[in-house]
Amino acid sequence: MREITPLSIVQKNILRIFYNKPIQKISIKKSERTKIWNDFVKNRNVNKYSFLEKEIPAFFYEINKALAVGGNLQPAVFSECVYAQTLAHQFMLPKFTNIIETGVKGFHNDTIKTMESTGLPVRYCYSNSDESNLLVQAGGAGSVDCALISQIEKNLTMIEFKEQYARTSEPDLPKYGEDGFLVSSPDFDEENPQFKLMLKEHLDKRLNVFQHLGSNEGNFSTESIEYAVLKNYVGSKFADVICTEDDAGFLVMLPTEHISRWAKLEGEIRPSGRNSYKVWSPKKLIEILKEKGAEIKDGIVTLQESKIKATKERGGIRTTRYKINPLFFVRAKNISFRGSDASFKLESVMQLNPSITAKMNFKGLKIEEVRKFYLELLSN
Repeated sequence: MREITPLSIVQKNILRIFYNKPIQKISIKKSERTKIWNDFVKNRNVNKYSFLEKEIPAFFYEINKALAVGGNLQPAVFSECVYAQTLAHQFMLPKFTNIIETGVKGFHNDTIKTMESTGLPVRYCYSNSDESNLLVQAGGAGSVDCALISQIEKNLTMIEFKEQYARTSEPDLPKYGEDGFLVSSPDFDEENPQFKLMLKEHLDKRLNVFQHLGSNEGNFSTESIEYAVLKNYVGSKFADVICTEDDAGFLVMLPTEHISRWAKLEGEIRPSGRNSYKVWSPKKLIEILKEKGAEIKDGIVTLQESKIKATKERGGIRTTRYKINPLFFVRAKNISFRGSDASFKLESVMQLNPSITAKMNFKGLKIEEVRKFYLELLSN
């Protein structure tokens, strides 16, 4: 039997409180969130979902903010707001404050200092009437999602929200050379130590990005993936616990060190990740363009439109780029069409950077099993 990693005092306290309270079902299940999200992406209109302002106010403000600036949101933001609202309800924190709009005006000075002490970029706050208990919801990739604060007991619990199937983090890997072989760097190792073991396994295998285009690499040892997940929530993104939902839609709280006990963990290297940059392997680009029959003259590329593929923005419906292949693309604003041909400047081509991530799959999770396990563990 796997040894049970000891819990900190903070973890013991929050788990004891959480699992001694009635279990809470999240108000909008995943399938309904997906329907609302898809409708928002298509129609950019939230009038039919005005109930969100009362039921999930944080998400209501997030989508209205996206509408105001013409931007998009990721579906996970919806889940984070639903989880935060459910957790606030469980801890009886009925007062909601949009810190983005109002700032901390109206809060006690001690409360303001406590918020600042978390180091989180606070967006929203859920609190009780005397502000003795607070749940602050943050934003930004460099921090955890929430902090639960008891001002009387001087307790601070850092909380990360994750959907049932989610990534921990997904940093860019160092840029490779014209040979396409995966590389590392001292800066990457220092900034992303959680992926040290995962990356080393494929450096040793001499993984070639060019030979894996269109497919992701997921062959990692259990040890390296568990290390990546655990070490992801230390340092500046420290989390005591992770909250997700079980198969029936109940909010579940798990100690960070115990994630591998409750989730199936996976690892992945994406040869064509999320982020793009100016081309750094131009020889490979020219090779691919020639294979597609492109004409390159005075820095202008001309090829048949059928040789490229239109793709839409993430979370949107507009065509924003045209893929030359899984690695290279041109933004829609930088391409022109005439008859059956497409033309663009060679210097306008962008290259996708490889990335690495670890994933947590909580499907099959049942809150009653988790609750029983931790109440028994904490009673010993």
